Amino acid sequence: MRRVMQAIEQETMELGRAPFFDFLRDKGIDARRRLAFAPCTAHFVMSFADLYALVLREEPTSDPYQTLVNAHTREDENHWQWFLKDLEKLGANPAIPLSDALRFVWGDATVRMRVLTYQMCRLGFRADSLRKLVLVHVIEAAGKVTIESVSEVGREFGLATGERLVYLGPHHFDTEGNHTIETSSVHSAIEDIPLDADTAAELIAMVVESFGYFRSFVDEMHDFAVHGQALGQSLPVVEAQTASTTMS
Repeated sequence: MRRVMQAIEQETMELGRAPFFDFLRDKGIDARRRLAFAPCTAHFVMSFADLYALVLREEPTSDPYQTLVNAHTREDENHWQWFLKDLEKLGANPAIPLSDALRFVWGDATVRMRVLTYQMCRLGFRADSLRKLVLVHVIEAAGKVTIESVSEVGREFGLATGERLVYLGPHHFDTEGNHTIETSSVHSAIEDIPLDADTAAELIAMVVESFGYFRSFVDEMHDFAVHGQALGQSLPVVEAQTASTTMS
């Protein structure tokens, strides 16, 4: 399994080079503006709980890999509650008709986000426990590199406004290191799982494919933050020169 884990590390590093992360690090742009992507992630954040509870989790089980998957799904299952509270603190929770909210979540601006959700469900549904374990590692690796950058902006927002963000702030990132699959003993045991060449190749292909969906997700967040509109109101678009600088 060592080769598979190395592939995850490599893909994570590549994901971290996406223009979105340059945008998040640009302190010349107001923190609220840099967090303007948050509402467009609603479909994935809210579906994430179902992915873990209804697709990846299987109970009861005596399978050691599935046991690890189950433990991890329990640790992450309530993060959506943090997200909803953060939307209120960001002023991104307007009172609008349900039909308008549905058009927003399922609109053209968030199609790549929804594809990510559906593809993760496709890869996880009825997969064996080993493939689910690899998929969990992919999701966590992609999530961690994103949450790390977002949390710094959330920290800035909190210092400027006095509003403490949780999902989009340091607390979320801090919890990522406490997951069962992140402990050194578990990580080493996973790396030592023996795989034949065909299985290793198949799992590496799944890793690469999955990160492709996450890259589209990250690029869509970037597009939305720079050019999008908040739910229920218009937001000023970042000046073209600034946006160009952050993407270079």
